[in-house]
Amino acid sequence: MSVFKEQAETLTKVAQNQTRIYNDAADWGYPYNTSNPPNDIKWLIETITQLKELDAQFPEEKPMVRNRQTWGDGVSVDVVIFWENDGTVYYGTRFHVCFNKTHNHPSLLDKTYNAYISVDVEAYEEEE
Repeated sequence: MSVFKEQAETLTKVAQNQTRIYNDAADWGYPYNTSNPPNDIKWLIETITQLKELDAQFPEEKPMVRNRQTWGDGVSVDVVIFWENDGTVYYGTRFHVCFNKTHNHPSLLDKTYNAYISVDVEAYEEEE
């Protein structure tokens, strides 16, 4: 299965545009308003949807969307994109994506949004 660099670029772009969310903590994310999300957020959601569809279409391949968890108004997933394989080990990038609602927390730095997405990016390897 082939994954285009555009999917990884979409996830990376959101990760690079994260800002500090709370003035009393070290939480970072990409803030947005759910009633009018920016294109970056729309593309990120569309990218994850496309990767889930590819997982369903190619069940014999390693899944790209994994470890979905929910809590309250939050959801997280891991997106794994493999770039190469040396025969026994797959190498790639793991994007840990968290979707959260803010509920107008009093310490928010910007009160114009009601949700944020956090994306952590790390090198990843997995044995066959």
